[in-house]
Amino acid sequence: MSAAIAAGFTAVVCTAPGCRSSLSDQLLADLRAAVRGSRRGVLVVSGCTLGAVACRLRPPAPLVVVQPCDLRRRPVGPAVRVGPLHSRTDVAELARWLAGARFDVDDLPAHLAATHRAVGAANVN
Repeated sequence: MSAAIAAGFTAVVCTAPGCRSSLSDQLLADLRAAVRGSRRGVLVVSGCTLGAVACRLRPPAPLVVVQPCDLRRRPVGPAVRVGPLHSRTDVAELARWLAGARFDVDDLPAHLAATHRAVGAANVN
């Protein structure tokens, strides 16, 4: 993350068919709770955040993009793509990570940072 300190975050949860699974309703409920429990969190429900082709090429599973923000809602670091989420434990890990408010991809379990790292590597190529 950049030198600026995040005062809040925007969590964008994909609800496109490629991101929906049996976990989706629980994920939305837990994200709503995490946002309510934060001082400056915002939850956005969106279509696919990776693009239509990428969504069709991967197994269905929820993804969340988290953008750390300052008090004026301006980005203060890179957006982090979290997922795919496959279990209630994954959802709990995401909620814990949001509550920690550091938004460092290295604080996520490796499998929840996999999409972030894969997209980042693709952008370098």
